[in-house]
Amino acid sequence: MNKVTALCLIMSTGYWLQAQTIDISGSVTNEHGDAIPEAVVSLDSRNMSDTTDMLGEYTLYREVTSVKNDNLFYGSKNITLKKNVLTISCPKPEKIIVEFFDMRGNRMGERIEKSISAGKYRIDLNNRLFATALIIARVSIGQNDFRFRYLPLNGESNTISSQTASIPLNNKFLAKQQEVVDSLHVSALGYQTTKVSISSYEATVDIVLEPVAMNCTESNRVNMNVSGTGPHQVVVETNDDQGINEGTIYRPQDLGPDKNYPVFVWGEGACALNGTDNSAAMAQIASHGYVVIADGRPSGSGSRPMEMSQGAALLAYIDWIIAENRKPCSIYYQSIDTTKIASNGFSCGGMLAMGTAHDPRITTWGLTSSGSFNDNHSLWNSVHTPVLIVEGERDGTGAYNNGKRDYYGITALGHPVMFFSNRHMDHGGDLWDTNGGDFTRINLAWLNWWLKGDEGPTGKGVLVGDDCSYCTDHNWEVMSENLP
Repeated sequence: MNKVTALCLIMSTGYWLQAQTIDISGSVTNEHGDAIPEAVVSLDSRNMSDTTDMLGEYTLYREVTSVKNDNLFYGSKNITLKKNVLTISCPKPEKIIVEFFDMRGNRMGERIEKSISAGKYRIDLNNRLFATALIIARVSIGQNDFRFRYLPLNGESNTISSQTASIPLNNKFLAKQQEVVDSLHVSALGYQTTKVSISSYEATVDIVLEPVAMNCTESNRVNMNVSGTGPHQVVVETNDDQGINEGTIYRPQDLGPDKNYPVFVWGEGACALNGTDNSAAMAQIASHGYVVIADGRPSGSGSRPMEMSQGAALLAYIDWIIAENRKPCSIYYQSIDTTKIASNGFSCGGMLAMGTAHDPRITTWGLTSSGSFNDNHSLWNSVHTPVLIVEGERDGTGAYNNGKRDYYGITALGHPVMFFSNRHMDHGGDLWDTNGGDFTRINLAWLNWWLKGDEGPTGKGVLVGDDCSYCTDHNWEVMSENLP
C-alpha cells in the first residue's frame, strides 16, 4: 500500500476517531427466577451504572471513543484492543491482515498477513516499539475492515522491528484464547454482591444473585380500630427496627406479591411525635391501597424542631419500607411499589415534607395548612415533582399566605402545582372529621392521580375538569399551573 492510499484510509476514519457503543442489557433475578428490582449493575471501568426496574431489567448504554488511557479500543464482537493486546475473533476460517500507519500515512513495518482457522486469536503488542506515540491501525478480517487510532502505552518512541512486525508460521504471536473483556459489579439489598465477567461490550447478560441471610423484626399491632371508605381493611402497627421505631404504620390488611401499594409518609402538626393524631385521615388513605407511615409513635409525646432538615425522619421511613419490600422474611415482601412514593404534612409537619422534596425517590409531595415563612428558594429549586397545597383561608397562623407564597415560587419554575383553600376553614381545616374530611379527600384524589395514574372520578376528576365540585364551589379557592 502506498502513501496516498494509506493517507486516504486514515482520512476516511473521520479524523482518526473510531466510535464504539457500549450496549449491555439484561435482567437480575433470584434463584427462583423472580425479578430483583433496584439492584445496581455497574461497569466500574467505564463509570457506568444502572438500577433495575420492577421487572429486574437494566441497560448500560454509551457511545465511547477509541482512545482512552490503557483501554483504547473496545471494537466490536470481532476485534478488541485492551492493554496493548489485540484480540481477533473469527467465527470461521478467515484471512487476516494487520497494518499500522503513522499520522502522515506511512506504514510502520511489514504488514501481518495470515490465514487462520475459526477461533479467537491474540497479538500482544507490548513488545512492539513504535516510532510515534500515536498510530493508526487497520485490521482486515476476510472482507471486513476495522480502523482505529491507537496510542501505545508508556509512550515508546523507537522504531518497530521487522522481526516483531510479522507473524511467524508457527503462530508464536497468535494464540487461541478465550479472553474476558471486562466485568460487571452487581449488588442488591438482601443478596450477595457478585462480579460477572463479560466477553463483549455489546451483549445481553442475565444475572442470578444468591440471597444472604437477613433478619426481620416482627411488627406490633396497635390496639385501635380504624377504617376508611376504601376496599381494604386497615391495620395499625409499629416496629422497633432502626429507622421506623419512631413511626406509626397504617396499611392494608392484605399484603403479598404484586399488591404494589404506593407509600405515603406524613409529618404531624407541631412536628409532634404522635403518629395517631390524624388517624382518621391516615386510615382513609390506607384503606384505598396505600402503606402510610405517620411520624411519631401511637399517642406519643415530644416533638421535632421546626426545620426542613427533620425531613430526614420521613426519608428514613422510606428507606425502611423499601428494604422490607426486598426481604423474603418480611410481611411486606414484594408488596410495595417502590417507584411511587409521596410525602405530606400538617402545619409544622409540612416542614418535614419540604425536607423530602429533593429526594429523587419522591413522586409527589404536598403541604396541608403549611408553607414557608419567607421566600424559600432552596426549597423551590429542589422541587422536581408535582406539588399539592391545601389551606384554610381563615388560618390564624399565617399558613394560608405562606402556602400561597410557595405556590407561586414553585409554579415559576414550571412544575405542576395545585392550590386548594376553603374560605371558611381555619388551621387544619376538617382533618379530624370522619375519614379526614375534604382536606383528605383532596389529598387522596391527588395521590390516586399521581401515584396510581387515576384520571377518573376518584383521581384527577376530583380536582380538574367538569366534574370537579371544588372548582365551581364559591367556598373554595382553586388555582393550578403547569398541569398536564
